Amino acid sequence: MEKYKKLVYTIPFIGFMCMFFLYGLYYGVSNSFGYKKIVGKSGFTLEYYKKVLESRGFYESLFFTSKIAIISGIIAVLISIFVMYIFYLNLKYKYVKSQLFQRVIESPLLVPYLIGAYIILIFFMQSGILSLFLEKIGIIDNYKSFPIITNDKFGVGIIITYVWKTVPFILMMGIPVIKRINTRWDSLGKIFNLSDFQFFKKILLPLLFPTLTISFFIILAYFFASFETPYILGVTYPESLAVYVFNIYSRGKLEDRSIVMVINIFISLISLGTGVIVYLIFKFFKKYDEKGWL
Repeated sequence: MEKYKKLVYTIPFIGFMCMFFLYGLYYGVSNSFGYKKIVGKSGFTLEYYKKVLESRGFYESLFFTSKIAIISGIIAVLISIFVMYIFYLNLKYKYVKSQLFQRVIESPLLVPYLIGAYIILIFFMQSGILSLFLEKIGIIDNYKSFPIITNDKFGVGIIITYVWKTVPFILMMGIPVIKRINTRWDSLGKIFNLSDFQFFKKILLPLLFPTLTISFFIILAYFFASFETPYILGVTYPESLAVYVFNIYSRGKLEDRSIVMVINIFISLISLGTGVIVYLIFKFFKKYDEKGWL
């Protein structure tokens, strides 16, 4: 009976939220095609899509966002694989409690991206904590000798923040798989006399591949829509897609609102496409679970 009471309150709430989402989707799409304009004539047009697709700024922002997302994702996956190997060794030889080790490496998840970006800014900017420390111990002459890491045109500060925040997420996805594999496949490693590294490389890593692939595309989808990190740690040029949209919107011109909607639709389509890829990968690798490989 208690279950049905919860459903009575939950279903209307979900329906109410879905109405907001669907209306927002309808409003954005209709505006992008020229309907419901606040100023000017309302009617179907592809003018705004044409403007966006002919805009050099859009392609430069798209390239910059793609570059930062792919580089950050690859580095995060590589670091995660290394940490997973360390976790496997700790799980086998019990240097420290595995639960404590897991909590420590997943602790950055507790820090919001906004705060994480500010931490990186304060720590790595030219007059930040690290440069002042290096100056104090005599490694650099003054803070101006410290390399520009944050608010740089290459997006190094953005990449550092993304990697720092997404590695724990990938580990959270992969560590349960390591625990499950380790207990079921350990005897196989002993039979073939595999070293720890060989066992991880030949058995654990291939079985972790589906999880790593899905995690990579999930964080890729987030990077494309992320705003706060590139806004705090980026530069005026080049800028990420989310910041590019924000700057157009903040101009205050009502006629630019349809252009903003078009770019938001492109960002949503990229994220949706990434979600479809994740789903297809999940369906492809699900057969291994069904066969009892894991």
